[in-house]
Amino acid sequence: MAGSRFASHVKWWFFLVPLLALFVMPALPDRSLFSVPPEEAESVQNVVGVERADDVVTLTNDRFRRWFVDTGIIRATLDASGSGEIGEAGVSEFAHGWVHNFWLEVYRVIYRASVMKLWIFGTLVFCAAAFVDGSVRRKIKASAAGFASPLSFHLAGHGILLVFGMTFAVLAAPFPVLAQYWIAVAAVLGALLWKAASSFQ
Repeated sequence: MAGSRFASHVKWWFFLVPLLALFVMPALPDRSLFSVPPEEAESVQNVVGVERADDVVTLTNDRFRRWFVDTGIIRATLDASGSGEIGEAGVSEFAHGWVHNFWLEVYRVIYRASVMKLWIFGTLVFCAAAFVDGSVRRKIKASAAGFASPLSFHLAGHGILLVFGMTFAVLAAPFPVLAQYWIAVAAVLGALLWKAASSFQ
């Protein structure tokens, strides 16, 4: 049963939540919800510097252009949504707005993923160190006839899953994702990995 609950959580956080955000949110009429908020871009500049922040924007533009503009996907979807084949004028206008918002959201997802990439190496190093330290602590407790708490391991495992799920979900979130968020993710993930490693049986 625990395995099935774990699988259902995986499906929910890694697939359903991001997909719902990506395909349902573009129906909202306010286009400001789909752009990169100024405070988000400013936070990236404050944390990593203007030069690296500009590199992120350049990389995002290059990827978006190469994947979707140069291939003709954006033009094809915009033309299809604005054509008379859709049906009545109101439906056509809604479809065109949805497609426009969808591509704005895709651009923002690519931008946030590019920002997140700046912290991947440091996060991996920190989490690896936390995991090793937690494993050493578990061995010390075992040699001293201590015991590991299965509940702590279970909670830490679900916490790790929650962090990963929220990391994927916020890529399409309509609110600003400040650069400090990724630092917090690294810290929380490292702490949870340490707890899971020290409680593993």
